[in-house]
Amino acid sequence: MKKNLLLLILTFSVSSIFADSPITATNFYKAYLDVPMVNVALASKGKVSKTMMEYLANDTNPLDIKLAVINAVGWNHKGVNNSKTFLNYIVATKKYKSEYNKCITLEYYGTANEQLCYAYLKALDNYFNVIDAYQMALKAVSKTPNSFAINMIANLIKAQTLAAINETCYANKLFNTLKTKTSVTNDMRAEAKKYIFEYMDLLGNKCN
Repeated sequence: MKKNLLLLILTFSVSSIFADSPITATNFYKAYLDVPMVNVALASKGKVSKTMMEYLANDTNPLDIKLAVINAVGWNHKGVNNSKTFLNYIVATKKYKSEYNKCITLEYYGTANEQLCYAYLKALDNYFNVIDAYQMALKAVSKTPNSFAINMIANLIKAQTLAAINETCYANKLFNTLKTKTSVTNDMRAEAKKYIFEYMDLLGNKCN
């Protein structure tokens, strides 16, 4: 039964997601306003610049700040394909083998952080259809299963589709498991988690 529901979620064609949705309403970048690159992202008008791309691709930069930068870039940017730009940049600069198409190349050779940043950018590029973004996020989870940040973004993307088919209670339950999961590494700021969980609790406020 659960397997069939998951299949339905992954294959459902999303046609009516409002701006107030998991992907677009969790502004956790506010917990990182002391970071200069987050403020650069806020002023970017929805387009990831070369400077920001270099920051996202730098393996030494913390994942949670990279995610805050992406979150600050936001979702309201018509005609901009940040995920494609990031994908091209990563494959070129990391010199990954390209006998496959670039997306498959990232699945095979990319790090969990690279896969997750791509997945999050892709979800924000088109929050009406996050199926491919979720599949890439799952690749990141499989590589680093104990990262709270990676699990959180994967669940956020999944919750986007759940909310679209009125499964908000399931989405809320999904996030509640992260609150008490002791096996994950705490790799996000507590204030950032607060922004995320407050919204998800609001999403499920009518659930039993």
